[in-house]
Amino acid sequence: MALITYNSLLDVIHARVTSAAHLRPEVLPVEVGGETVHLDLPQARAALYERPVDEVLRREVWHRAVALGQHDALASAIGSTEVTGWVEAVVWLTLPHLRRVARQAAGRLGADRRDVESEVVLAVVERLAEVSVDDPDVGPDLLRAAGRRGWEFARRSASGGRPVEDIVAVADARTAASTEDLWELAISRPDRPDGLAAPLRLTSRSAVEGARLGELADHLGLREVVHRTHRPHRGPRLGSVSLRSTAVGR
Repeated sequence: MALITYNSLLDVIHARVTSAAHLRPEVLPVEVGGETVHLDLPQARAALYERPVDEVLRREVWHRAVALGQHDALASAIGSTEVTGWVEAVVWLTLPHLRRVARQAAGRLGADRRDVESEVVLAVVERLAEVSVDDPDVGPDLLRAAGRRGWEFARRSASGGRPVEDIVAVADARTAASTEDLWELAISRPDRPDGLAAPLRLTSRSAVEGARLGELADHLGLREVVHRTHRPHRGPRLGSVSLRSTAVGR
């Protein structure tokens, strides 16, 4: 059985690109100052991110890489055998930014990092097909697209896991507010020394809660002294207990 070497899509892309024998061209020819400079992939990525940045060289690296990537995407789309591997190479050039987005978005919002990685890679590939090679901002455009997609996905994932109101409790509360029936659990003082000091009455406006109060009496072993009443005659109230959600007021 084959072993899974990596559990990160970005690591898989890094391994594939850095060991790719099918990458054509293997070096990136860029025009700088009227001369053609040939950069391998590590040199090309260093030109994009290392300080100090040569802005002219950085723009040329992005332009040439995007042009090769778009040609590779077109060849793949039409089923050509002339696939050069430059779509993955363009993604590889964005990896420092993609790793940072995935780490920060997943860490701050609690999204699954692997899912965020998939989203940012997809954003780069999709945007690669749309950008213009002549756009001087073409590289940062790819990075921004990846950043937006990663953070938006992480926010959606986080919102899907946030606590919400107890639907049953909300439904009961709405039923209680609309009904005039009053359900009560009246517990008389047991005729024994360790019994209640006074009768106890629990009140609810929900029929569902009335059944629950009956179950509570059974659980307490007080069924023999329980009287279920419907709008009974009331004596003076000595006190009350309010029950509310622990989430209220936090």
